[in-house]
Amino acid sequence: MALWNGKKKRYFIPLLLFIVIIGLMTILGDRGLIRIYKLSKERDAIRIHNEKIKAENTAIRDEIERLKNDNRYIEMVARKELGMVGKNEMVYQFEKER
Repeated sequence: MALWNGKKKRYFIPLLLFIVIIGLMTILGDRGLIRIYKLSKERDAIRIHNEKIKAENTAIRDEIERLKNDNRYIEMVARKELGMVGKNEMVYQFEKER
């Protein structure tokens, strides 16, 4: 018990309080561990979103290239999206049964 006598005992409580405050700031502060964890999750979500956008851009570039160079693809798109028909083709329309 001679270790806790006098001056040493007097410095223990402020030192312990200082350590607790530093620990709380490390965990909860503006640059604390919780904030770093949230930022890393947000970064991961942004990276996933960026990868999706890159894939969409690649698909759009491929479609643009096909529309510029592939006549069969142009015909398929015209038939499907615009309802167009080719020369000498006849369109039959049937009434839906009620």
